Amino acid sequence: MNRPASLLSALLLCHCGSTNITPTEQDRQAPLKPAQDFGGADGEPSLDDIARFLAGRPVTRGAQLSAFQRSSGDYHTHALEIDYLWRKRGAIRTFRQARYFHQELQPVLGSPSTVVYPFGGPDILYVSAHLPRASTYILIGLEPAGHVPAVPGEQPVARLAALRSVMNKPLLYGYYLTKEMKNAPDVTTIMMTSLALMGAEVRDVRSLTVAGKPATEISFKSPYGGTKKVIYVSADLSNRGFGTIRPWLDQHAGATAYFKAASYLAHDSSFTNVRDWVLGNCRAVLQDDSGIPFRKFDPASWDVFLFGNYKRPIPLFAEHYQQDLSNAYSAAGRQPEIPFGSGYHANMPDASMQVYRRK
Repeated sequence: MNRPASLLSALLLCHCGSTNITPTEQDRQAPLKPAQDFGGADGEPSLDDIARFLAGRPVTRGAQLSAFQRSSGDYHTHALEIDYLWRKRGAIRTFRQARYFHQELQPVLGSPSTVVYPFGGPDILYVSAHLPRASTYILIGLEPAGHVPAVPGEQPVARLAALRSVMNKPLLYGYYLTKEMKNAPDVTTIMMTSLALMGAEVRDVRSLTVAGKPATEISFKSPYGGTKKVIYVSADLSNRGFGTIRPWLDQHAGATAYFKAASYLAHDSSFTNVRDWVLGNCRAVLQDDSGIPFRKFDPASWDVFLFGNYKRPIPLFAEHYQQDLSNAYSAAGRQPEIPFGSGYHANMPDASMQVYRRK
């Protein structure tokens, strides 16, 4: 039962239409019905079955997982809650992002094969929708990389509740809350859940060491087409820690960088090294205003494309208002709204994005 993938594939084949998307379109993915959808399964689960179990999707193999899905009322609660959030918000947002890429971003950004996402944490769900033609996604954050979880395992109800809690805000608003990540499951668990929700098929999961830092690599068949991989590295990107990971990042020079809901860390004097690496090594940057400051992109080296409408940061980050970026938007004239919001601005009229393409 891979309904999210089949729906998305069908809609993307027709990405030339209006950018207005209604919930009714996404409701073609029927609501989950545990008594009907959770059937029996035999044998040992695949990695994809484990991911589907975490995401509240029916497994195709795995007798123990199947029995738990059918018999546990707490699991039904988990599955129904996460299914509701996905259908009502997450699926709509990812569909709009993928279509927006084909209609608006690809003509100026091209089709990057590798995306580097500093401060991305476990956010494979939205970066893969926003840049669906890439084949490799590199995400970096401070959260532990972790490993394939043992499921159901000990205290499954509490573990599923913790997973559901940390998925709640990104499905509703499009980004993870830093304070909630402190008690969240590890990144491997969250990314496997996200991939199953979006209709991807998890093919392989490997624990790695990257530049002496714990990492995980997941290969998956994407609903956007092709087999892709995501590499998450648990590393400090401040000036104090960036030198350790830089030699490994240098192997990915020429990638496209992506910043979203990045806490304006690239504005901070403690993160100048990662900022300068992006400016010196990436062929393009896609970001909202929480990424690299507008003034750091030399117009002699970068073409600039503005999307949405820049107003001001949310109150928590009011000090990072950029007058020069506001002036650039004013000079360009009012742009069409971004149909899924962006970063901290979930409301479409307030959202902005910029593409910087190296000349």
